[in-house]
Amino acid sequence: MKKTKGGFTLIETIVVVAVIALTLPVLFAIIFTLMRQQVKVYRLSQVKREGDYIINVMENTIRNRAVTVHSGQPTDANIVCQDANYPLSGTINNLYFLDEDKQWFGYLFENNSIASKSADLDNPPDVLTFPLTSSKILVDNTFSISCLRKSAYLPVSILLDFDICYDTGAGICTSTRPEEVTSLHYQMRVKLRNY
Repeated sequence: MKKTKGGFTLIETIVVVAVIALTLPVLFAIIFTLMRQQVKVYRLSQVKREGDYIINVMENTIRNRAVTVHSGQPTDANIVCQDANYPLSGTINNLYFLDEDKQWFGYLFENNSIASKSADLDNPPDVLTFPLTSSKILVDNTFSISCLRKSAYLPVSILLDFDICYDTGAGICTSTRPEEVTSLHYQMRVKLRNY
């Protein structure tokens, strides 16, 4: 009777090493692709969450509180959209609104971000500015807010249009690598209730 030695032959060991050497790069490529997709999904969810937040805050506040629309800090001289067939010429980066309590509020575009600004006209030094986006989310330079009134019998409409994206480190919404760009376009029309 012949005794067999336990263990692998040289050929068996070479075949196993070759199979591992061929499958390992494919496995790492699949894992790397899945990780990149997860990062893209995370960035897109952040952009959507903040874009939806901006739209909801602006829409609800403008619709429920605005009484008059102004082209600057509210005075009687800078009221806009009172007359029929009034489109505000061009697009601007901010509008101000006055509510029933004589407090004004507005939305500003500055430093690739949208901020809410409000104050009480009875206490002029008390001006509060509150950013609506985080530091990792950018609003593109295409931000515009304007007002429109087509008829004296129709309420004033506030038109809002902007692009929002995830900051990849360049400080702009574009990149040399298209797979890194995560941006959404928002457009909204709000009709005032109290005008």
